Order: sequence, then C-alpha cells, then structure tokens
Amino acid sequence: MPNDRPNSTVGAPSPDEVLALPEPAGQERPAEVSPGLGASRKPAIIAAVVALVILVALIVVGVLLFNNPPAAAVLRDIFIILLGVQSIILSLLMIVAVVAIIYVALKLYDLVQFVENELRPMLQRVDDTIRTVHSRTVFISDTAVKPVIEVMSYVSAVKGVIRAFTRPRK
Repeated sequence: MPNDRPNSTVGAPSPDEVLALPEPAGQERPAEVSPGLGASRKPAIIAAVVALVILVALIVVGVLLFNNPPAAAVLRDIFIILLGVQSIILSLLMIVAVVAIIYVALKLYDLVQFVENELRPMLQRVDDTIRTVHSRTVFISDTAVKPVIEVMSYVSAVKGVIRAFTRPRK
C-alpha cells in the first residue's frame, strides 16, 4: 500500500514533508521564541528580590530607631507634619473637584434648557415648513401637472395614430 500509516488522509503531506518545504522567496520566518522556565519566572524573581530588599531596609530602620529614641521622636514629628500637609492638600483638591463637578452640572443644565427653549421650537417650525411644502407639492402635482400630462399623452396618442395612417408605405 502506498500509505501504510493509520489515520492518514490520501494525498496529505506527512509532517516531515511539511517541514522540508522551502521558504517562499523574499520572506523570512520570524524567530520563534520559546518561553522557557527562566523567562516566565524572571518578573516574579525580580519582584521577590525587591520586596526582600524593602523588608530588610524597614527592619534595619526600625532597629536603628528603636535604639535611638530622640531620632525616632524627631522622625515621628516630621511624619505627623507631612501627614497634616498631605491632608490639607487632599482637602483642597477635593474642594476643587467638587466645584468643578458643580460647574459642569450647571453647564449641562444650561445646555438642556437651551435645547428645550430654543432648538425644540426651531425644529417644530422646520417640521411645519416641510409639511407645508409637501402638501403644496402634492396639490400642484394633482391640480396642474397631472392634467397637463394626461392631455399631452392623449395628444401624443392622437399624433401617433394620425402619423400611422398618413405615413407613406414602402
């Protein structure tokens, strides 16, 4: 038998034949990057090392402050002052944010009022104008254009009949 492999289709290339096909001219295969164990663990290792360094630094600072109470008191006072300044700054920023939100809400209210009071009547007048133009167009079509077209079609039919009887025969 030409195909001794089980579960294979007739005429389909084997995996070895597919790999052996030449590359089309002018195209290069992109470099394949296989994710290895080191590549997937690298960010986790870096994060663990950074966390460990920070933890060791905090422990060292804690021990130094425990052994030197006057420096700890000064550092404590500095942090209390910084927290107070931070809370003042955050309060001011929140007040600015609330004022900005109120301003935007008022502008949105003004926009809604403008649409209600100015644009809606304008759109109503435009709608009335379009309905008037449509009704006049229908009226003119029914009373003037349609009768003229009917008369002209009868005249054309009569001309055709007259031409058919008066035309010389060949």
